[in-house]
Amino acid sequence: MRTSLLGQLRRALVLAGVLSLIPLASRGGEVAAELRRDHLAAAVMAQASSLLRSGQYELAAARFAEALTVAPGAVEAYGGLAEAEFRRGNIDAAVSAYRSLLRIYPYTYVATLYREVGLIELRGGRLVDARRDLEQAVMLDPTDWMAFHLLGHAHRRLGDREAARIAWRRVIDLRPDYEPAHEQLRRVSE
Repeated sequence: MRTSLLGQLRRALVLAGVLSLIPLASRGGEVAAELRRDHLAAAVMAQASSLLRSGQYELAAARFAEALTVAPGAVEAYGGLAEAEFRRGNIDAAVSAYRSLLRIYPYTYVATLYREVGLIELRGGRLVDARRDLEQAVMLDPTDWMAFHLLGHAHRRLGDREAARIAWRRVIDLRPDYEPAHEQLRRVSE
């Protein structure tokens, strides 16, 4: 009796294992299609990167956007699109690309993304937005000396010399050999 019970249990386990493979096998086509999309997106991003390097920003932006249409999770394409749009002078589109990435990016490196958005806003003269995003970056990563450096520039350009001084002192605390922070601190203290 015990042998037949073990035999039934063994047959049930084998049957359960075989049945669990059916949904997995049916997803094989989906996985293959997703891999094809990822390969296509990678090829399009390679073209876009080449166009960006050669200064063909409008074409590069179009190719990065195409890569995102093919594979919306291609996180590298968002940064490339933002850079191409910024170089075209489309600050709104550049910021929008980074904001889209911030919505989908599942990792803890979000502080770096806020720093990049802040840099684009700072370069585009959107000082209040830059300050907000750079403050978010340093809140998320209080060791990001470059975010503090950029935050100092945003504060100085907004006329808040004391906040700029504090930011550049923090840069020096984090990276004492960074001469541009020493220079900015001297300028703002005059």
